[in-house]
Amino acid sequence: MAKFTYEIAIPNSGTYEVESDRELTDAQAYKYALQQAGQTTTTPPFVKEDTSPMLSAFKRGTDISLRAVAPTAVGASVGGYFGGAPAALAGSVLVPAADVVGSVANLAMSPFTDYRLIPTSQGLQNLMTRVGLTAPPEEQTAPERVVSAGLETMTGVGKQVPALAKLATTGTTQGGRELAGRLATDPATQAVVAPTASMAGQGVYELTNNPIASFLTTLGTSLLGIKRPKTQQAVSEEAMGKIAQERYDVLDQIGFKFKTPEFVADMKNVTANLRAEGYTPKAYPKIAGAIEELTSSTQPKDWTELQALRKIIRGAQKSIDPEEKRLGSILLDRFDNYLMKVDQTKVESGDTKVMSKTWAEARDAYSKMKKSEIFTDMLEEAKLDKSKFTQSGAENSMATQLRQLAKNDKRMAMFTSEERDAIRKAAEGDNAQYLLKFFGKFAPTGVITGGVAGGITYHDPFTGAVIAAATLASKAGATKYRMGTIEELANQMRTGSKPVVTGTATRVLPALGTQAVIQSPSLFNQMPAIDILRERRIREMQQSPTARGLFTQ
Repeated sequence: MAKFTYEIAIPNSGTYEVESDRELTDAQAYKYALQQAGQTTTTPPFVKEDTSPMLSAFKRGTDISLRAVAPTAVGASVGGYFGGAPAALAGSVLVPAADVVGSVANLAMSPFTDYRLIPTSQGLQNLMTRVGLTAPPEEQTAPERVVSAGLETMTGVGKQVPALAKLATTGTTQGGRELAGRLATDPATQAVVAPTASMAGQGVYELTNNPIASFLTTLGTSLLGIKRPKTQQAVSEEAMGKIAQERYDVLDQIGFKFKTPEFVADMKNVTANLRAEGYTPKAYPKIAGAIEELTSSTQPKDWTELQALRKIIRGAQKSIDPEEKRLGSILLDRFDNYLMKVDQTKVESGDTKVMSKTWAEARDAYSKMKKSEIFTDMLEEAKLDKSKFTQSGAENSMATQLRQLAKNDKRMAMFTSEERDAIRKAAEGDNAQYLLKFFGKFAPTGVITGGVAGGITYHDPFTGAVIAAATLASKAGATKYRMGTIEELANQMRTGSKPVVTGTATRVLPALGTQAVIQSPSLFNQMPAIDILRERRIREMQQSPTARGLFTQ
């Protein structure tokens, strides 16, 4: 027995009742009314109840996915097969381009004839319906259409970026190669941000039914692709240590050795002031052991011994006792400063000419490694400090460590003036860091912020979900941004000067902006007049089986 009854009026035909055992959309009800009017082959409108909801949901999801990805995937694949990268690129944007051409053609014809071309995208969807795919766009829910937009964009990125990357090396003109290279920049970021932007734009369209707002949202969300500037990368900290090791090995081979009495006397001076920092041998046994080895005269003070001494001090620096850890850091800084600045007159033996050059290279590599190590240690410390900063997390730990370093005149003395400026600038942060951190404070990670987010979500689930997602993303972004700042400082230390910028912060935006134009309804379709004509043509094709047009129903 029918559960739903619809009364449909068909122009120039009459009024018809459509009965169904499930709820129908307006388009479905109209289609069944056309069947009753004898304009198409008729089949009973009654739909058999699906006995397997899970299987039905799976098929629906699969069909929706195929509808989203097929036009772009097939167009790019066919184009690539017959015409290589240029044709693959053209094939991937064929459907939106054809929609633009069709819209312009309909606008041009409208004063002279009622003949209209159906949008190519609509025609392809009609073909897929004919071959048995369920859930055409007009029958999808708003969330399904949002997901479809993301899948379509993701497919576009997956097909377009490889084609563009190939064109960047095989293009016939310099300008074309440069443009293709810019549009193929950072595929990983495009693969994440572009679908997100498309889904945001589609979501706004579902809420507002405003194509202009949808396009601007898609374009605005693309700004998530702003990244830290990409800089020239120095060799790794480990490689820098190996360079120093190789130079010191050379010094060993030519008979390098510190004069033991002078070295021991210097180490006694290095460790003498630890008492003022609160050091006592009984309370801090690891520090005491390190000092004993440093001031011992039983071992020759060659490079092997120096490395062993440094490992002993590093062991004290990694103590689980916070105070012993602090004292270990002070002792390590003093030991490293000594090695970086020690006078060659305190060297016992070796070829002076060769030793002078090798010693300078060794000290330079060792100094760069040491200074870089300070910042990699900050990142490790931040991981351990997460539990201390429940709300702000690792970002606060890194910011605190940077400020402490910038205020420590003794530690800052080991850096050049350019390096000190970079450290102070990093400690202060910039506008992007400040904004990310500010909005991240409202992320629902604490009792108060979680309660506020829960209250908003209770009264307005959509708004609450958007706010929670945005603030959590800001919190994560602030941490990642700060981490990038410290990594850049470590890189600058190993480079020995300010690294050359090889990629601007906005390097991905041209590609994302292009994706926004391609994947949103075309700019021509944003014009209300053309949008009205497009909807009118769809209605005409539904109502008249004799109407002509591309991919007619």
